[in-house]
Amino acid sequence: MQYMDIFLQKFGLTRYDVSKRTGISQQTLSIANKKNPESYSGKILIALSEATGISPGEVFDALVRIKKGNEYFVVRNWEELKLALDTLKPEFHVMGEFTEIMREVKSGQLSDVARMGTELGSGGSSGLIEELYYFVHRQLSGGNKEEEKIKDKVSKLYHIILLDDHTVVLRLKSLSY
Repeated sequence: MQYMDIFLQKFGLTRYDVSKRTGISQQTLSIANKKNPESYSGKILIALSEATGISPGEVFDALVRIKKGNEYFVVRNWEELKLALDTLKPEFHVMGEFTEIMREVKSGQLSDVARMGTELGSGGSSGLIEELYYFVHRQLSGGNKEEEKIKDKVSKLYHIILLDDHTVVLRLKSLSY
């Protein structure tokens, strides 16, 4: 779980923002983000403190609460979705009006069983056909090409689980096998 990203999201910040404000490298923050908050160094806690304006102790307490509360990264717009995809977040939640876009993506997904059957029946060539379909679809749709690419990436990498009218969970397919 990437606790630091969830913590920073509450302040409207990213690891890039922390790096720019404090001078700590993005690589150092990225490595720490993959660890449990209990193992964060004083350097990391101080940097997060400087970036958010709360004490290092409050930063630590908030990170531990996030860990114990099983909180998730929340996506509400294209920028947050792009961040979640670029960092291959194992699981995140999509909330609000943005859930409609995820419902649209899910409606175009094949089930895992259907995908496997298609792959087996076509000798593996259905992946190429799918890529060609998505390419043609992006070219013919009047929509934003960047957004269409993001939707394609979501469809290929994530299981889309509809929780309710306002919440969708995306979980990496590779974690389900």
